[in-house]
Amino acid sequence: MNTLTAQIVLQTWERAQSEHPLRRSLSLLHAAWPEVDARQWGAMPIGARDGCLFTLYETLFGPELDTLVACPACSEPLQLTFSIADLRPVRVEEDTATTPPALQCDGYELGYRLPTSHDLLDVIDAREDTPEAAVARLLERCVLNARHGDQPTAVGDLPQSVIDRLQQEMALRDPGADPRVALVCEACSHVFERRFDIGAYLWDELDDWAGRTLAEVHTLASAYGWSEPQVLALSATRRQHYIGLMQG
Repeated sequence: MNTLTAQIVLQTWERAQSEHPLRRSLSLLHAAWPEVDARQWGAMPIGARDGCLFTLYETLFGPELDTLVACPACSEPLQLTFSIADLRPVRVEEDTATTPPALQCDGYELGYRLPTSHDLLDVIDAREDTPEAAVARLLERCVLNARHGDQPTAVGDLPQSVIDRLQQEMALRDPGADPRVALVCEACSHVFERRFDIGAYLWDELDDWAGRTLAEVHTLASAYGWSEPQVLALSATRRQHYIGLMQG
């Protein structure tokens, strides 16, 4: 992993401002691991990619994540704290990371690979009108071949039972692609679950950090005449100490 100085993190945050959230995640990963080709991040299964995002979050902000969730039954806000260890996805085995064994179901045989960021971006860029169309486009990319008996079969001709089984197998092979957190409302005892999106959470934390850091730069540059690189070269602790001295 690259040494993530405040300057590097701010530059990455600035460049990623206008990007789609999915592309932001890939930009952050490439900044943290510049030795990895940018295209490799996009070709990585979603769970493996998110495992790296958890590692990046832990490096920048520590092992705990705080979030606020509203109960869907009574709207009571729930302040929650999770550890990275609780949410980090299970690692996909190397030999099945992108090319799992062929799926046998109802007389059909499917060769497939796990969805990647490139696949999701293709679906997003295509602007499909319905969720069903988006799923169909994703499967067109991820199903490498399909046969019914001895006859090749188009993905669009697969029965729903086979598609459902394929989606289940993908979820089993890459459990970190759709992490869910089980919750209980303390106010009304309602039990529910929420999907945890580490990419969105990391970006929100980074956005807050950038705002605070730029405010520190402004304060110290105004008081001491230092340049932005000079201020950012200071540790966060020293910046806060100088600001404390200014405030008396």
